[in-house]
Amino acid sequence: VVIACPDALGLATPTAVAVGTGIGAKHNILIKNATTLEQTSKIQVVVLDKTGTLTEGKPVITDVVANKSHDENEVLRLTSAAEAKSGHPLSLAVLEEVKKRNISIPEDIRSFNNISGHGVEAVVEGKSILVGTIKLMRDRNVDISPLQSDIDRLLNEGKTLMILAIDGSVAGIAAAADTVKPTAARAIKSMKELGLEVAMITGDNKKTAETIGKNLGIDRVFSEVLPEDKAKYVKQLQGEGKFVAMVGDGVNDAPALAQADIGIAIGAGTDVAIETADVVLMRSDPADILNAIRLSKATVRKMKQNLVWASVYNVLAIPIAAGVLYTSYGITLRPEFSALLMSASSIIVATNAVLLKRSEKELLSV
Repeated sequence: VVIACPDALGLATPTAVAVGTGIGAKHNILIKNATTLEQTSKIQVVVLDKTGTLTEGKPVITDVVANKSHDENEVLRLTSAAEAKSGHPLSLAVLEEVKKRNISIPEDIRSFNNISGHGVEAVVEGKSILVGTIKLMRDRNVDISPLQSDIDRLLNEGKTLMILAIDGSVAGIAAAADTVKPTAARAIKSMKELGLEVAMITGDNKKTAETIGKNLGIDRVFSEVLPEDKAKYVKQLQGEGKFVAMVGDGVNDAPALAQADIGIAIGAGTDVAIETADVVLMRSDPADILNAIRLSKATVRKMKQNLVWASVYNVLAIPIAAGVLYTSYGITLRPEFSALLMSASSIIVATNAVLLKRSEKELLSV
């Protein structure tokens, strides 16, 4: 009875979890509970929302194209008027460009309507203004062929397009680009080396999304996805029998984060995303996605090692203390030695968990 060590079995998992979550918190990776820490090691597919996760989330206007009788400033002026009430990152980019060029935004703006995932429409100075995606223009029967060569060029450069139509006729394009985070490509490469499948989900045009995905080395790209449909694509991957992590930062990512087996929120994201997620990355660094997975795998290894040790110890020590070796070999254990061995078993389990800190630097680097 003295040599038996149920404490070692009881400590095997909690000590490893405590050390693992502590290391994560030290490096701004907040893992909400022990179950999440264990489950993160099972991730097979990482789905990355593009804006704010892979990119800085601060697009800037790079190109302005005007059609025929229109000019660049007019394109920006009317685009900014329609986008003024949107609050979308692209609308903020347009407003910033208008400010740089000292263009005044029209005050006569009526009948504003946000078309989720596609664009906006409004009546500006008595003109019907439509700003949005290629799909939106086609749905509204706007002929964009006069600007097709510019559209193709900008899409091939991986830019996001805001096409402007005035009274049903295409008037111009405002193209935006968002800076890819410096660690994104390296983090994705390391994830793939770890055997993970990486997917990107975005509302961008298919050509733009594929260009960005190719540049980053992403396996699978879901493009032209409406905000409310992101969870459907996560469910689709789960339907393929895969254990899925979703990484996002916006309000519209919350349903997908909840649907995923593991939801990972970027710390600079919205309160809703952070509340919904299982893991929060406070640094907004794609490298920390990989670091969280590595940390989870290392912690689970320590749990298994501790459980094996505690089980083997009890299976061997209890029969020896009971005298199973006395008849054949004359070996027995005095009570005080049994007590020491019991204490040593618990110490070994705790020490093994703490040894996780020795590989901290290797685990948390990309």
